Amino acid sequence: MKIITSLILILFMQTASVCYAQQTQEKNPKMSKEVTEILKLVKDAIVASALNSIDGTISLENFTSATVLSNGEEVYVSFRNQYKYIPINTIYYFDVGVNITTQTTYNNSVANPYNYSTERTIPYFKLTEDIKKHIDFVKQAIGNLDGFEEDIIIRENEDFYAIEVVSETQESSYKIKKNTGEIYDEFHAHLEPIPFDVDDSEEFKEVIFSEIED
Repeated sequence: MKIITSLILILFMQTASVCYAQQTQEKNPKMSKEVTEILKLVKDAIVASALNSIDGTISLENFTSATVLSNGEEVYVSFRNQYKYIPINTIYYFDVGVNITTQTTYNNSVANPYNYSTERTIPYFKLTEDIKKHIDFVKQAIGNLDGFEEDIIIRENEDFYAIEVVSETQESSYKIKKNTGEIYDEFHAHLEPIPFDVDDSEEFKEVIFSEIED
Protein backbone atom coordinates (compact mmCIF):
# COMPACT_ATOMS: atom_id res chain seq x y z
CA MET A 1 0.00 0.00 0.00
CA LYS A 2 2.88 2.37 0.82
CA ILE A 3 4.42 1.79 -2.61
CA ILE A 4 1.09 2.46 -4.35
CA THR A 5 0.55 5.63 -2.33
CA SER A 6 4.03 6.86 -3.21
CA LEU A 7 3.44 6.25 -6.92
CA ILE A 8 0.15 8.13 -6.80
CA LEU A 9 1.85 11.10 -5.15
CA ILE A 10 4.69 11.01 -7.69
CA LEU A 11 2.18 11.04 -10.54
CA PHE A 12 0.16 13.87 -8.98
CA MET A 13 3.22 16.08 -8.54
CA GLN A 14 4.61 15.17 -11.93
CA THR A 15 1.30 15.87 -13.69
CA ALA A 16 0.66 19.07 -11.80
CA SER A 17 4.14 20.45 -12.36
CA VAL A 18 3.98 20.06 -16.14
CA CYS A 19 0.29 20.64 -16.84
CA TYR A 20 0.79 24.27 -17.84
CA ALA A 21 3.51 23.26 -20.30
CA GLN A 22 0.95 20.99 -21.96
CA GLN A 23 -1.69 23.73 -22.07
CA THR A 24 0.29 26.84 -23.00
CA GLN A 25 -2.82 28.69 -24.19
CA GLU A 26 -4.61 28.16 -20.89
CA LYS A 27 -4.83 31.22 -18.63
CA ASN A 28 -4.89 31.20 -14.84
CA PRO A 29 -8.19 29.82 -13.53
CA LYS A 30 -10.67 32.19 -11.93
CA MET A 31 -9.35 32.88 -8.45
CA SER A 32 -11.25 33.02 -5.16
CA LYS A 33 -10.66 36.02 -2.90
CA GLU A 34 -8.47 33.95 -0.55
CA VAL A 35 -6.33 32.65 -3.40
CA THR A 36 -6.04 36.14 -4.91
CA GLU A 37 -4.70 37.48 -1.61
CA ILE A 38 -2.12 34.69 -1.38
CA LEU A 39 -0.96 35.19 -4.95
CA LYS A 40 -0.38 38.91 -4.36
CA LEU A 41 2.86 37.71 -2.85
CA VAL A 42 5.69 37.09 -5.28
CA LYS A 43 6.47 33.48 -6.16
CA ASP A 44 9.68 33.46 -4.09
CA ALA A 45 7.75 34.50 -0.96
CA ILE A 46 5.14 31.76 -1.45
CA VAL A 47 7.84 29.14 -2.01
CA ALA A 48 9.76 30.34 1.08
CA SER A 49 6.58 30.13 3.17
CA ALA A 50 5.97 26.58 1.95
CA LEU A 51 9.56 25.55 2.74
CA ASN A 52 9.28 26.98 6.23
CA SER A 53 6.13 24.95 6.88
CA ILE A 54 7.92 21.73 5.91
CA ASP A 55 11.08 22.00 7.95
CA GLY A 56 13.10 25.07 8.85
CA THR A 57 16.36 23.26 8.07
CA ILE A 58 15.73 22.54 4.39
CA SER A 59 16.06 24.85 1.40
CA LEU A 60 15.60 24.82 -2.36
CA GLU A 61 18.91 22.95 -2.55
CA ASN A 62 16.98 19.86 -1.44
CA PHE A 63 14.92 19.94 -4.64
CA THR A 64 15.44 20.46 -8.35
CA SER A 65 12.22 22.41 -8.89
CA ALA A 66 9.52 24.31 -7.03
CA THR A 67 6.21 25.08 -8.74
CA VAL A 68 3.27 27.15 -7.49
CA LEU A 69 -0.08 25.72 -8.63
CA SER A 70 -3.74 26.61 -8.14
CA ASN A 71 -7.20 25.45 -9.13
CA GLY A 72 -8.71 28.79 -8.21
CA GLU A 73 -9.78 27.63 -4.75
CA GLU A 74 -6.47 26.43 -3.30
CA VAL A 75 -2.78 27.21 -3.68
CA TYR A 76 -0.31 24.34 -3.77
CA VAL A 77 3.49 24.33 -3.94
CA SER A 78 5.13 21.25 -5.47
CA PHE A 79 8.77 20.54 -4.62
CA ARG A 80 10.25 17.82 -6.79
CA ASN A 81 13.39 15.85 -7.57
CA GLN A 82 13.17 14.32 -11.02
CA TYR A 83 16.14 11.99 -10.50
CA LYS A 84 15.68 10.06 -7.26
CA TYR A 85 18.97 8.34 -6.39
CA ILE A 86 18.92 6.03 -3.37
CA PRO A 87 22.09 4.33 -2.07
CA ILE A 88 21.80 0.85 -0.58
CA ASN A 89 19.90 0.69 2.73
CA THR A 90 18.73 4.29 2.75
CA ILE A 91 15.45 6.17 2.55
CA TYR A 92 14.79 9.82 1.65
CA TYR A 93 11.98 12.26 1.16
CA PHE A 94 12.31 13.35 -2.48
CA ASP A 95 9.05 15.13 -3.35
CA VAL A 96 7.00 17.33 -1.04
CA GLY A 97 3.73 19.10 -1.63
CA VAL A 98 2.45 21.97 0.52
CA ASN A 99 -1.16 23.14 0.32
CA ILE A 100 -0.85 26.76 1.42
CA THR A 101 -4.62 27.16 1.71
CA THR A 102 -5.33 24.17 3.94
CA GLN A 103 -1.93 24.17 5.69
CA THR A 104 -1.31 20.51 4.87
CA THR A 105 1.90 18.82 3.74
CA TYR A 106 2.40 15.66 1.65
CA ASN A 107 5.75 13.84 1.75
CA ASN A 108 6.92 11.17 -0.66
CA SER A 109 9.67 8.86 0.58
CA VAL A 110 11.49 6.30 -1.54
CA ALA A 111 13.57 3.48 -0.03
CA ASN A 112 16.29 1.08 -1.18
CA PRO A 113 15.41 -1.76 -0.96
CA TYR A 114 11.66 -1.26 -1.32
CA ASN A 115 10.89 -2.51 2.18
CA TYR A 116 13.71 -0.64 3.92
CA SER A 117 12.58 1.39 6.90
CA THR A 118 14.14 3.27 9.78
CA GLU A 119 13.11 4.36 13.25
CA ARG A 120 15.07 7.56 12.75
CA THR A 121 13.64 10.68 11.18
CA ILE A 122 13.60 10.27 7.40
CA PRO A 123 15.97 12.86 5.89
CA TYR A 124 15.21 15.06 2.90
CA PHE A 125 17.28 14.27 -0.16
CA LYS A 126 20.11 16.64 -0.99
CA LEU A 127 22.26 16.38 -4.10
CA THR A 128 25.98 15.92 -3.41
CA GLU A 129 28.87 15.78 -5.85
CA ASP A 130 29.19 12.01 -5.31
CA ILE A 131 25.47 11.40 -5.94
CA LYS A 132 25.61 13.66 -9.00
CA LYS A 133 28.32 11.42 -10.49
CA HIS A 134 26.07 8.37 -10.12
CA ILE A 135 23.09 10.19 -11.67
CA ASP A 136 25.22 11.49 -14.57
CA PHE A 137 26.46 7.93 -15.25
CA VAL A 138 22.88 6.66 -15.42
CA LYS A 139 21.77 9.55 -17.65
CA GLN A 140 24.65 8.87 -20.03
CA ALA A 141 23.79 5.17 -20.16
CA ILE A 142 20.12 5.89 -20.91
CA GLY A 143 20.95 8.33 -23.69
CA ASN A 144 19.01 11.34 -24.97
CA LEU A 145 16.83 12.75 -22.20
CA ASP A 146 16.11 16.14 -23.76
CA GLY A 147 12.55 17.13 -22.89
CA PHE A 148 12.14 14.08 -20.64
CA GLU A 149 9.98 15.06 -17.67
CA GLU A 150 9.09 11.75 -16.02
CA ASP A 151 10.56 10.78 -12.65
CA ILE A 152 13.47 8.34 -12.69
CA ILE A 153 14.08 6.31 -9.52
CA ILE A 154 17.64 4.97 -9.27
CA ARG A 155 18.29 2.30 -6.65
CA GLU A 156 21.96 1.49 -6.19
CA ASN A 157 23.02 -2.15 -5.93
CA GLU A 158 26.45 -3.71 -5.61
CA ASP A 159 26.99 -4.26 -9.35
CA PHE A 160 24.13 -2.39 -11.01
CA TYR A 161 21.55 0.37 -10.78
CA ALA A 162 17.88 -0.64 -10.70
CA ILE A 163 15.90 1.92 -12.68
CA GLU A 164 12.18 2.63 -12.38
CA VAL A 165 10.32 5.15 -14.53
CA VAL A 166 6.68 6.04 -13.96
CA SER A 167 4.58 8.26 -16.21
CA GLU A 168 0.86 8.76 -16.74
CA THR A 169 0.77 6.11 -19.46
CA GLN A 170 3.64 3.71 -18.83
CA GLU A 171 5.68 2.03 -16.13
CA SER A 172 9.18 0.86 -17.01
CA SER A 173 12.01 -0.83 -15.17
CA TYR A 174 15.45 -2.07 -16.14
CA LYS A 175 18.99 -2.45 -14.81
CA ILE A 176 22.22 -0.71 -15.74
CA LYS A 177 25.58 -2.41 -15.13
CA LYS A 178 27.92 -0.21 -13.11
CA ASN A 179 31.09 -1.20 -14.96
CA THR A 180 29.82 -0.93 -18.55
CA GLY A 181 26.58 1.05 -18.57
CA GLU A 182 24.86 -1.87 -20.32
CA ILE A 183 21.05 -1.88 -20.01
CA TYR A 184 19.36 -5.24 -19.39
CA ASP A 185 16.29 -6.90 -17.80
CA GLU A 186 13.96 -4.37 -19.38
CA PHE A 187 10.26 -4.38 -18.53
CA HIS A 188 7.54 -2.06 -19.84
CA ALA A 189 3.84 -1.96 -18.98
CA HIS A 190 1.20 0.41 -20.29
CA LEU A 191 -1.05 1.90 -17.64
CA GLU A 192 -4.80 2.18 -18.05
CA PRO A 193 -6.18 5.74 -18.04
CA ILE A 194 -8.04 7.01 -15.00
CA PRO A 195 -11.54 5.42 -15.23
CA PHE A 196 -13.35 8.70 -14.62
CA ASP A 197 -13.29 12.23 -15.97
CA VAL A 198 -11.49 14.94 -14.02
CA ASP A 199 -13.34 18.24 -13.84
CA ASP A 200 -11.05 20.76 -15.55
CA SER A 201 -12.13 23.43 -13.06
CA GLU A 202 -10.65 21.32 -10.25
CA GLU A 203 -7.32 20.71 -11.97
CA PHE A 204 -4.25 22.34 -10.46
CA LYS A 205 -2.34 24.40 -13.01
CA GLU A 206 0.92 26.27 -12.73
CA VAL A 207 0.35 29.87 -11.72
CA ILE A 208 1.64 32.35 -14.27
CA PHE A 209 2.35 35.36 -12.09
CA SER A 210 2.81 37.73 -15.05
CA GLU A 211 -0.84 37.11 -16.00
CA ILE A 212 -2.31 37.82 -12.57
CA GLU A 213 -4.47 40.93 -12.63
CA ASP A 214 -3.85 43.56 -9.98
